Amino acid sequence: MPLPQLMPMLVAVAIAPCPAPLKAQLDGLYRWQLAQQDRLGPIEITSQQSRFTDGLYQKLRRAYALDPASGRFVDFDLFSGTQVSTFGAKVLGCTTAPGGGMEALVTVQVGLGNRPSEAPHQLRYQLVSDPAGSWKIADIVYPNPSGFRLTSFLAALLGPKL
Repeated sequence: MPLPQLMPMLVAVAIAPCPAPLKAQLDGLYRWQLAQQDRLGPIEITSQQSRFTDGLYQKLRRAYALDPASGRFVDFDLFSGTQVSTFGAKVLGCTTAPGGGMEALVTVQVGLGNRPSEAPHQLRYQLVSDPAGSWKIADIVYPNPSGFRLTSFLAALLGPKL
């Protein structure tokens, strides 16, 4: 079978069910996301601290604290990769990542108003296990533009203004 036709099968084989504690971390994040997304005012990420690595959490906290009047602010929903509403998310499965972590493939249903879009967005969550065995979100890879990462966005947003 030609390699381009074989690749989807190889990818399908590589994805396995995620460990239950990892899946619980992501499911909990989206329960929080759905509950808070329509609230007015700044996003309060403190309650989600345990879901992220220390470094990523500190960057998220600083990014959400930026004053939009300064021209620097989080201008999209970090957990859907869009500027529209989130309707739900599903953890499809995991693969082992280099260095011993895991990468979880998550589909996020988004849309405008009360109308979800037909095709969900697919995000890749990169997670690591801490010494206590808890899974922590270390990064998110978005589909558009290809390879765009949460950590890269936060580094540019929080870095020196050019």
